[in-house]
This record gives sequence, structure tokens and C-alpha cells, in this order.
Amino acid sequence: MKSLKTYCNIFISALVLLTACPAATFAQDNPFIKHMYTADPSAHVWEDGRLYVYASHDVAPPRGCDLMDEYHVFSTGDMVNWTDHGEILRASQVPWGKPLKNDGKFMWAPDCAYKNGTYYFFFPHPSEDPWNQTWKIGVATSKKPASDFKVIGYIKNAEALIDPCVFVDDDGQVYFYQGGGGVCKGGKLKDNMLEIDGELKVMEGPEDFHEATWVHKRNGVYYLSYSDNHDEKNDKEGVRGDNRMRYATGKSPLGPWKYQGIYMDPTDSYTNHGSIVEYKGQWYAFYHNSQLSRKNGEPNDWLRSVCVDKLYYNPDGTIQKVIQTDGKLRVGTAKINITPQKPKYPVHDSIFARSLILDAKGVRIAFVSLDLGGYTNIPLAETLKKKFHLNEIYFSPQHTHSSERAPDEWLNKQLITVMEQASNDMFEATLSAGYRYFPQLSFNRLILREDGRARESWVGDEHYRAVNPERIPHGPVDPAVGILKFDDTKGKTRAVIMNYACHPDVAWNNFEISGDYVGYAVKYTEEAFDNSLNCLFVQGGGGNQAPLFKDGGRKDPDDPRPSNYDLIDRMGKLLSIEAVKLTKELYPNPHDKADIKVKADSLSFTGRYDKKLNYNVHFSVISINNRYVIATVPGEPFIKFQIDWKRELQPYGLVPFLFGYTWNGGQWPVYLPDIRSAAYGGYGADNGPGLIEVGAGEKIMLKQLENYYVINGIFK
Repeated sequence: MKSLKTYCNIFISALVLLTACPAATFAQDNPFIKHMYTADPSAHVWEDGRLYVYASHDVAPPRGCDLMDEYHVFSTGDMVNWTDHGEILRASQVPWGKPLKNDGKFMWAPDCAYKNGTYYFFFPHPSEDPWNQTWKIGVATSKKPASDFKVIGYIKNAEALIDPCVFVDDDGQVYFYQGGGGVCKGGKLKDNMLEIDGELKVMEGPEDFHEATWVHKRNGVYYLSYSDNHDEKNDKEGVRGDNRMRYATGKSPLGPWKYQGIYMDPTDSYTNHGSIVEYKGQWYAFYHNSQLSRKNGEPNDWLRSVCVDKLYYNPDGTIQKVIQTDGKLRVGTAKINITPQKPKYPVHDSIFARSLILDAKGVRIAFVSLDLGGYTNIPLAETLKKKFHLNEIYFSPQHTHSSERAPDEWLNKQLITVMEQASNDMFEATLSAGYRYFPQLSFNRLILREDGRARESWVGDEHYRAVNPERIPHGPVDPAVGILKFDDTKGKTRAVIMNYACHPDVAWNNFEISGDYVGYAVKYTEEAFDNSLNCLFVQGGGGNQAPLFKDGGRKDPDDPRPSNYDLIDRMGKLLSIEAVKLTKELYPNPHDKADIKVKADSLSFTGRYDKKLNYNVHFSVISINNRYVIATVPGEPFIKFQIDWKRELQPYGLVPFLFGYTWNGGQWPVYLPDIRSAAYGGYGADNGPGLIEVGAGEKIMLKQLENYYVINGIFK
């Protein structure tokens, strides 16, 4: 197998520069209107560059769906900050809206269109009892998109159906749709916007149509979306909840339509009603749920609230399933074998990759832990980010010195597969995290000698023996294992991240494939939970940390001495015992609110001795639930940065972690020594491959700290 120096040299030669990635800008907090109950969002982008949502209003306390009044308009310029432009129309202003039994109000799902300088607002309202047989589609107009609307009449030759939808094609022709009760009809509107041009015809092709027609166009293809008749009480597909959102496509605005499938699963509301619109290069799906009413302590399906999430298309134009961001943390995890199919070395124990996807409030990140010495892959990172809609993806090689990397084409397929498996099995989760301190299993391998200089533990002298066979606990070290624990809603632990700082080189020189002590620690941890969870291992500041359980190792493949797997097994077992104890002791804080904030950044450095070397180092700070703070750093950071990061943030009720050896772009900086270590010297401190300029690690960690305060709004 490759030696320590060989692994470090590999990282220098093959890494490419990437530009810095900004912090996530779309952190959706659904429902996005919280001061009132709203439903049936009709979203449009007008010429002023803002996105407008025309919504119906559920009146509290509700009375089924027969107490809806006062349409409101909301707009945004950034999909984060919303303006309520106020009420634009109420039932009492509808000329044909005679008083109905029990003073019912029926201002149901509306739509809006723009033509020749005028905004046309379309809305349903019955004219007399029985109300469900006397629907009329009213029209109000204004020169402004969000105020001064006046009713000018209704579409006289429309049918007694609800849910008006108006679509203006590229040539200016206006199309009108309405439906309900399993019937969807459409036709052309005349230029006066008050009459159907000809007759409405049934839209053929959509399957299980219920209501909520919406038509949009993309790349020359017309999309007709709608809600179906799905009912949890009569479900045969095992999907909980009620209405789902489906769609069909066609080559013209009036079909024929080809049914394509479901693009949104049920919300927590009895109904759903959606619109799809592109804004500033991103497509969005608007819909409603009843979550706000539950938060307000008055849970009711008829107290609904409008929501929005990103919508994506496959290369063939089909719509991917919309991921609903509903104030919950969602997690997906998977595991896959990455042992080469035709390895050059004997396989002692298989090596794996494990994926973990985290999603909350519109921010989605992923970690991939790998039983490899190191790993960077810019093309694959970009592919995975695009395919799985990730703000960031982090590759975390555990740095075993006994791995063998499979050919890229096969390994890429394995990593795409493990991400697909995680993405297809997302579950609602809670997070708890903490540390457990115990007698150290590591020591600082840069040992200060009598001449005042530090040298590596594998260098013996009159005082110390090479490779520290006496297991002297040289410091500094961080003798704590960290755990981030992800449970499902039933309290079952589905995934953990184990964070520990120590080189996986118990087998000092090994010629067999193995995950070293990490592979055993992860194996024993998963077995302790009946292999019902995935355990991802992420290194900490292990750049100058070596295992106390150290094997002198073989010098070459023909050396007859076996590697001491008893030591590897023993260290892995001891670490797992502590990790399992901690995992079982952790419980989520009931006051936590699901939240992910990410800020990716980069800094550029020269080499320490070779000023022609350039390192563009990417790193991130991640805040989860405003409680757990992760600093990701590529390369091999020294332990001081981990100790200082924890010391800086722990006093303020936070649980901080340093994820070293964790790459999300840019160049791998090899070692990141602290200034003191760089001064006293030793391998990775003042000698070794491609040394980075002195103070680079401190600058990175100071920037991480600054960015943490920035993303949490603490700076003025």
C-alpha cells in the first residue's frame, strides 16, 4: 500500500482551482405568509420585475369552505421578503353575489392576466342557492397589479364551474380554463376578456382530474397541472394524505394532453391548489398547506397557508417531484461498497462510501464519507449538486493509509448510486449532537525534543523510541468523540456522524486494503444498532494526531510479518464503545426548529517556501437548528484548530464540530499547521510536500468564525 508521504504527495499534483461558492440565498420558511390564512396561490411575474401572488383568504374560525372572503395580493423581488399589498376584492363588491344561506362567502381560487396595459382578475362566486350550481366567473380590472380593481362583469358563456385559469400564449392569444368535480374544460377568450371564443371543450388526457387547473409553457411545451382525487381513506398506493398535484403535457394550449405523473405529494391539508412559474431563471411551485393553523393552536384543514418551493425539470422535460419545505428537517442516507472490483492488493476488509443528505427550509447539503486516503472530484461534485439540487456537497475521506481507489468511471457510478439511494429515502428527522470525553486513543506525533525542536514520532532518539511503542500520551490532543445523531419521527436512529481526530494508520505500512481503525469503529457502531443505521466517519483536526495503538508495520510486500489487525480492531472497538454510549444518551431538544444555514468561502495562499505555489482553499461554516455549528476544512488541519473552535463557541450554548479532510471545491492544501507547530517543526509543520504559507490555518478559522456570525445576523 502507499506510504504516508506518498498519499500526501498525491494531493499536490492533481487538484484544480474552483471559484468560491456563495452562501445559500433561498432559505424558504414555509408558509411564507404568516399573518393571515391564505390559499389557492396564483403566481405571476409582471413587467416591473416582481413576482405577484393572488391568493384567496380563509376566514377564522372556519366553516368548511363556505367562509372565504377578501382576496389579497403579495409580491416579492427576492423570494425571501414579501409585501402584502392588502385586500383587492371582497364578496360584498360582487354585483351578482346575492346573500346566501348562513351568510356564506365563496371567493374561491382566483387567477390574473395582463393584456394591453390592463390587469384582469378572474374569480368565481355563485349567484344564488344552491351555490354549487350557480357559479359565475367574474372579471375585475385595474391598471395596477395589486390595487384599484373594479368588477366589470363575468364571462357570460362560461360554465357553472370553478377554478378559473387564464394563460396568455407567446402570440398574445388568451386561453381560459375552468374545472371541478372531475371535469376540466378550456377554450379561447375573445379580446374583450369577457367572452369565450366559440365553446369550451373537455381537456382529454389528464388522469384522475379533480380541480385546480394551471397552464404554463416551457421550451415550447405546454403543461397542464391540477389536483387529483386522492383520499387517504380510499388510498390503494400507501401514500398518506389527500390531494396530490399531477400534470400532463401537450403541443398546443388545448391539447391533446399526455399524462405524465405526480409532481407533488399531499400536504397536511385536505385540498391542494398550485401554480408553476419561472422567476429569475428558477422555476417554482406554489401550493398551500394547513401547517400554520397547527402552529397557531387552531388546527383545521380549512385554515390554509400559501407555500413555495423550487421546481426542477428532467432533461426530457418531465417534472421532478417537488420537495416540500415545511419547517422540518429531512434526511436521507445510504451505504455502498467502493472496494475495487479488481484490486491490486489483498482485501482484508471492504471499504465503503456513505451518503447523508440534509434538507431544511429550502437549503439542501450532502456529505459523502469515503474509506479513502483522500478524495477530490470537481466534475462529480458539480454533477451531484445539479442532479440532487444541493447547495453544497462535501466529500470527507477518512484518510485510511490502507485504501486503494477504484477506477474513476466505476467509482463515480457508485457515488451517484449512493446519493440516489439517499435521495429516494428521505425521512423527517430530529437532530441531537454532543461529545464524550474518555481516555485518549491518540497522541501528538510531533514531539518536542531536547534541542528545542519537534520531530516526528517515527524518529527515535536517546529519549523516545520510534513510533511510540510505549504509548506515551504526548499532547496536545482532543480526547473526545463527537456524534451527530439523526432519528426519525418514531425515535429510531437512522444515521450518525462520528467525528474524531486521529490518523487511521495503526497499520503504519500495510499492503492489504483496510479501513484501519475507522472501518472497525464504524462496523461495530452499526452492529450495536443491529445494522439499522449508517455511521459516517468524518475526521477532525487529525493532521498531527497518531494512534496510540501503533503497529511498526512491514517495509515491503514481501515482508512475512502480518499487519497487526488486533491493534486495529482494538482501537476501533474502544472508539465505538464510547460512540455508542454517547449515541444512546443523546436526545433532541424539543425547542429546536429545523434550520440549515450555509456559507461557503475561499481564501488564496502561497507556499511557505515556494512562493510560486498557489492554493485556493474552499471551506464552509454550517449552522443547523441554530445550535450545531460545523466548520469544514480540506486538507489535514492540526488539532489546535479543533480545540480552539470548540473553546470559542461552546460557552454560548452551541455544539461545534471541526470537519477536517472535508472538501467542497478548490485545492487540497495538504497540511494546515498552526503557527506554533509551524515554528517548532516536524513533518507537515515545517517540512513535507507543498507546505502552505504560515498562518493559513488561522486565517481560515478566523474567517469561519466571522462567517458564522454573518449568517446568523449577529453583525450589524
